[in-house]
Amino acid sequence: MKHALRALRWATIILWIFLVFLIITLVYSSFNIGIDVGEPQFFVEDDRIIWAIPARINNGGLYGIYDLNLTTVIEDADGAILLKSSSFVPLISKEETRQVWHNISISLEKIPNYQAYLINDTNFIINHSVRLNFGKVIPCFFIFNSTMPWGAPLYNLHVGEPDCQFNATHCIVSLNVSFENHSPYINLNGTLKVEVLNQNEEKIGMNSFPINVPPYQGNDNYPTYNETLTIPVDISKLTYSGKIRLTFQTSMFSYETEVPYEFEEIF
Repeated sequence: MKHALRALRWATIILWIFLVFLIITLVYSSFNIGIDVGEPQFFVEDDRIIWAIPARINNGGLYGIYDLNLTTVIEDADGAILLKSSSFVPLISKEETRQVWHNISISLEKIPNYQAYLINDTNFIINHSVRLNFGKVIPCFFIFNSTMPWGAPLYNLHVGEPDCQFNATHCIVSLNVSFENHSPYINLNGTLKVEVLNQNEEKIGMNSFPINVPPYQGNDNYPTYNETLTIPVDISKLTYSGKIRLTFQTSMFSYETEVPYEFEEIF
């Protein structure tokens, strides 16, 4: 019995020594992890913006880093979640340096109420979180946040009052359209379709116009669009009031707005 008790006591002592050693080495290792986050890079594809964040992770500790999960959540100013993106690295071995790219894909048409961000500047809240399992023993969690300014590609969109010039056989509706491109990412290259509808919702005229407004380059002058557009209409179906529908169509988004018209003086 005495030998058994003595063996149990030594086993307990060895276990505690092992636990203390494990804790000390884990703490030491945790202070020898280096994370260097580089400058974010932006790429524009046909229908989305890619926000690529490079991170250089140096595991100078004594244990591997397992199940590294990088998650970014983008929220609007009211805290509503707009999108979420995650990157996963299964293992970074001890004494290994790994270059990790955390990519956030922003597809405008998948963002709730995205059309509001086409005409209004705002600030997005960026929440980053890091989860990992250190040495398959200690789970860790870190969180930090930042803000990202958002520039609207159709900022200060203005549609002037429609006018109608006509004779006995035809009528030409004209109106001025202007806006500023505040986005440093989006090259507005597409079409603007203008439709004239009478009070019976009949389409009585239509025309399409190319738009090409470069992205904002960071100086004091925003790229602008300011054009007077003309649309021939069927005078036989023209009514004294109706509406004009404008549809902006690019590879990245579509946006539609309507303005009323009244041509009482021609009847």
